[in-house]
Amino acid sequence: MSDKKNDIEKAIGDSVNEQTILCVDGHVSYKGFALDKGIEYHVIRSNLKEHVKNKIYHLQNVNSIDSRLKKWIENRFLGVSTKYLQNYLNWFEVKEKLKKSINFLEEFTDYSLEDTETRRRFKEISDNYKEFMQNSTLI
Repeated sequence: MSDKKNDIEKAIGDSVNEQTILCVDGHVSYKGFALDKGIEYHVIRSNLKEHVKNKIYHLQNVNSIDSRLKKWIENRFLGVSTKYLQNYLNWFEVKEKLKKSINFLEEFTDYSLEDTETRRRFKEISDNYKEFMQNSTLI
């Protein structure tokens, strides 16, 4: 398996299932990953001015979320510490899910209590960061 395909597997491999539809750019590693996982995939070539495929598959949602995340982190925290990146992402995810909420605090509390894995993930941040730093020096 190529390095890029391994990176994709590490990043999202556990998150995909037979119902996943992957919308990607033209890099061959995505195709290999999708074929290995047996999932539907659609290549969207923005460099060829292709932005939507079959009128339903597009990358605008990803680009929009990316833009909102960057603006939020920059405005809220004036930058990030990679040590706490997962915390920022968790906070942003909840914020996005509840952005139209009328009872934000109540729903935020309910949402937090439903996620029993939060504390475990929080405790793993330090170990994950150390592993990341060790692996990044090998590249």
